[in-house]
Amino acid sequence: MDRKSLSNTTIALMTATALFYDALQALLSYIFMGWLIMPIFYLHFSVWFWMRGLKFFRMKRAPTMVVGSLLEFISAGIIPSFTFMVLRIALDYRVREILPESVNKLVSSTPGPKKVA
Repeated sequence: MDRKSLSNTTIALMTATALFYDALQALLSYIFMGWLIMPIFYLHFSVWFWMRGLKFFRMKRAPTMVVGSLLEFISAGIIPSFTFMVLRIALDYRVREILPESVNKLVSSTPGPKKVA
């Protein structure tokens, strides 16, 4: 396995960790301290993705990050948006890793003349 991929186990661990952060934030929101979890969460997952050779913060993910942060802030941690953000980003990398292989197999298995460039 190369460094720029996420295994199913890694995605499951990331999801479990994000669920932990969501639960911790929900518990801390009762004493109005849930906002402390957000910077820890973003730092933790940016380092985790960076160690795998991937990027957590990108401009194309800005809407996901903004919506997730607003949901966490408005709902006081009741909606598990940290988990949704991590799943969306991890599965995006996973789909991009798998998709080219399946598209290449589909194109090579279709009948008809092949174009040679």
